[in-house]
Amino acid sequence: MLQTQFLRPVHDAQQTFRSLLTAMAEPLQPRPLPVLPPACPPELLPATAATLLTLLDGDVSLYARLSPAGADWLRFHTGVQLCASVGEADYVLLTLGQPLPALSTLKQGDPAYPDRAATLLLETERFNRQQVSGQGPGLASSQPFGASALTPAFWQQWQQQTPRFPLGVDVFIISREAVAALPRSCRITEL
Repeated sequence: MLQTQFLRPVHDAQQTFRSLLTAMAEPLQPRPLPVLPPACPPELLPATAATLLTLLDGDVSLYARLSPAGADWLRFHTGVQLCASVGEADYVLLTLGQPLPALSTLKQGDPAYPDRAATLLLETERFNRQQVSGQGPGLASSQPFGASALTPAFWQQWQQQTPRFPLGVDVFIISREAVAALPRSCRITEL
């Protein structure tokens, strides 16, 4: 049986979209999402479900390892095209505990169309401020950040991607009720 999405789909998606834009404009600052769906597949955190309901539609593709019920829920509510290859997807979803593919295997955009890069949606159990420090657009000063799902190998890959800007991957790190953004313009140093 399919579960519901937002109670007020248009209004709730608009509020969530504004929050996601703010997260991207003010990187590495976890912020709670204003609206969470009343029910979602058990394999998705509520904030992940809200993000997917807001960002996905029939014009984009998603790579995700979901149960048949989870995939049906997403297709029904968003019309998204599910793809089998991480390198072809516009959005890549990694739920809690799923291994992170190399960032270089995700769509990076190209010089004429850097906006054609992938967005990684990565679930985490919690945020902390003990892994790295970020600098760049949207940050007035150096911003400490960390998330339990992000390993030293991820941060090394991020540092390798930074010189290729405006190419690269954007990331939303998602906990149960909050989202933090890591845009490709963000430069990272270890604490």
